[in-house]
Amino acid sequence: GYRVVSLVPSCSLMLKHEWPLLLPDNKDVGKLASHTMDISEYVVDIASKEGLCVAGLRPLAPTIILHHACHSRAQNMGFKAKEMLQAIPQLKVATIERCSGHGGSWGCKASSHATALKVGQPVAKQASNIHAKSKMTGIVSSECPLAGMHVKQGMHALTAAAIPPPVHPIQLLAAAYGFITLTTTTINSSAAPAPPLP
Repeated sequence: GYRVVSLVPSCSLMLKHEWPLLLPDNKDVGKLASHTMDISEYVVDIASKEGLCVAGLRPLAPTIILHHACHSRAQNMGFKAKEMLQAIPQLKVATIERCSGHGGSWGCKASSHATALKVGQPVAKQASNIHAKSKMTGIVSSECPLAGMHVKQGMHALTAAAIPPPVHPIQLLAAAYGFITLTTTTINSSAAPAPPLP
C-alpha cells in the first residue's frame, strides 16, 4: 500500500520501467514498479484526488524556466512539474522540452563536456532568451538536477551572465508555501515557517 516517491526522474524511470524489463518475472520488482511515483506526479495525484491547500500558496515573482527532463518525458506521464507549478499564484512558467545535452556522467567528463554543451546549446539559447526577456530574473528549474546545472552552464557559456542556481520544481512549491526562501545565490531552508492555515 505504500508509495515510493522519487525526487529524480532517472531513479523513478529505473524503478518503474527499466528494472521490470531486466527482471520481468520478479513479482517484487513488479510490485515496486507499480507503487513508484515521481515527486511531481505524486503531488499532482494528491491535488487531483484530495486537492491542495491553495490558500497557503504565496505568489512567486521570478519567471521560471522549466526544463522538461528527458527521463521525465520517457515515463509517458505528461509534464507533471508544469501541472504542479500551475497551482502557484501569478507564477510565470516558460517551458523547454528538449534534451539539455547532459547525458548523465557523459556530460561531466572532461573528454566530452564541451560536446555535451554543444548538444545542449539549443536549450541554453532558449533559456537565455527567456532569462533576458524576464529582465534577468529567470530561474532555471528541472526535475533532473544534472540537467538543470547543465542548462545553467550552457547559459553562462553563451552570455557570461550571472545565472542563479537551478532549483527543483518541488523547491518552488515549498517556496510558495513559505517553507524555504529562493534567492539569486542559494536556497535558504531556514525561512520562517508559513503562518498557520485557517
